[in-house]
Amino acid sequence: MRHGEPITAGYAMIVREDIPTGLRYEALVAAFERQMGRLEPELARQLVQQQATWEQVQAAVKQAEGPHGLMILSEVNQGELLSLHNGIKQSRLYLVGNPLIAEPILAIDRRASLYVPFRVTLYDDGSPHGAFISFDRPSSFLGALHQPALAPFGQLLDAKIYSVVRSILM
Repeated sequence: MRHGEPITAGYAMIVREDIPTGLRYEALVAAFERQMGRLEPELARQLVQQQATWEQVQAAVKQAEGPHGLMILSEVNQGELLSLHNGIKQSRLYLVGNPLIAEPILAIDRRASLYVPFRVTLYDDGSPHGAFISFDRPSSFLGALHQPALAPFGQLLDAKIYSVVRSILM
């Protein structure tokens, strides 16, 4: 399955993007992380412990945002451990999002917490097209909840992740 091919999940169509970058894996990881902010778990814990106001949370999140309004909330270097069997596997999974966007989404439908933050994976499968960036389009998985009020948020998240991709491919 490649770029933009839909996946049927029950009766909803999830559209996955597998975008070849022409970059070596290490270069893709570095380029992706330059385009993303990072919300450190300790900062979130401090805000909760301090019972911060929403305005304080907004200010802290705004400082953590990357240039496209997204940030890495967590990452797993899947390839590191798995490379111990049958050779090197280059694959890294990120949870990407923005709590300021997630809050109104979850206010509409708590089930959306399954989808935001969303997953982005970077991998190299030996393709001559270089390493890939892969994700399910946020608009498609939020659409699976059949809540019309979520559509603008899905489109906003789509625009943000595609902006990241365009920046990497430039």
